[in-house]
Amino acid sequence: MHLKRRQFLATTAAATAGLAAPVTLRAQAREYVIGASLPLTGPFATAGQMVAPALRMFEALVNEDGGIGGVPIRITAEDSGYIPANALANYQRALATEPDMVMYFGDSTGFMKLVAPELRGANARLMGSTSFASELADPAGNPYQYLPGPSYEDQFDILLQQVKDEGGSTVAFIFSNTEFGRDPIAHGRAKAEELGLQVVLEESTREQGADIPTHVTRLAQSGAEYCILQGYVTGVWPQLIGGARQFGLPTRFMGTFWGMENAIADRVTAEAGPILDGYAGVMPYRYFYDPERGPAYERFAAFQKTAFVGTPLENYLPTWGIQALFSLTIGVEALRRVADKGLELTADNAAEALSDLRDWDTGGFFGVPVSMVNNKIGTGRVYRYSAETQLFGPSSDWFTV
Repeated sequence: MHLKRRQFLATTAAATAGLAAPVTLRAQAREYVIGASLPLTGPFATAGQMVAPALRMFEALVNEDGGIGGVPIRITAEDSGYIPANALANYQRALATEPDMVMYFGDSTGFMKLVAPELRGANARLMGSTSFASELADPAGNPYQYLPGPSYEDQFDILLQQVKDEGGSTVAFIFSNTEFGRDPIAHGRAKAEELGLQVVLEESTREQGADIPTHVTRLAQSGAEYCILQGYVTGVWPQLIGGARQFGLPTRFMGTFWGMENAIADRVTAEAGPILDGYAGVMPYRYFYDPERGPAYERFAAFQKTAFVGTPLENYLPTWGIQALFSLTIGVEALRRVADKGLELTADNAAEALSDLRDWDTGGFFGVPVSMVNNKIGTGRVYRYSAETQLFGPSSDWFTV
């Protein structure tokens, strides 16, 4: 999955060769550093290993565009194993060794919560992540952390509204026993009541190795017309759907962002048949194959065909990579706005620029201009999987919570 060193060095050299001597905002900075923690091992290693090359692509393309204020960037990433304490140690090490680090990309909700008390004074950095945790959308409590899309609570709002619009009346929530999984459950219960929907089951499972027959039996006993799955990435959610289909359940399944990877759905279809046909969920962004993809996606595709030859990423960009790319794009956009004003790239200046993002054309990530409100972008749409085409296609318009 990793970009070959020779290819990357060649690409980076070509991208930076044309840069004139930069006028830096801090005289000592020859480059600005973006640190990152990724789960390259552990339960979500598949996602981390597919995101890592996207970070290198982002570095090359940003430098091709002149970096930040004429200063090139460098991305440095370390493995966390999806352990928050490891990611925190990575962040602290980056602070100690990278004096020109202006931004950080975290790997989990757990890390973002653990690091929050440390984002003070000289240790504060603008920080995006893989997380859509609802509590991070809090400019007062977490001024430097932001979400690259709608929170998990927002995503439940979107899905429950879809259930209502389709005439549903009963819904089940099945979620992993992690912070990630539990995040929107209480909110979803309240939203369902507001919409006149009945939550007939709330079932917690292990994030890996869940007891599928037991959970499917409970789902069958609940009689739920719809089931929203939350807190899974590569495993469990397809197994739950497969178990329900074997049981003969007519339940309609839905998921949030991390259950919307097309490659996973295709693999399941190849191995188990069309069990995911009709599965729907929230995707904040366009898929890479969207025929209306914008200029950002076109650049990614051109880069991939050159830099990732012979790998799965040559012609494919996973949703996880898109999420990371957009999270970094937000941060760099804010930092560039600070640089354009001739200000120092402090966390406070970056946070202020972040809060001013309004009606922003993202270059194709979203189908509409978006705004940063309460440190999140509450825009998305529902996609539905077709086993025949093996693609997720839009089943709603773009809208903002």
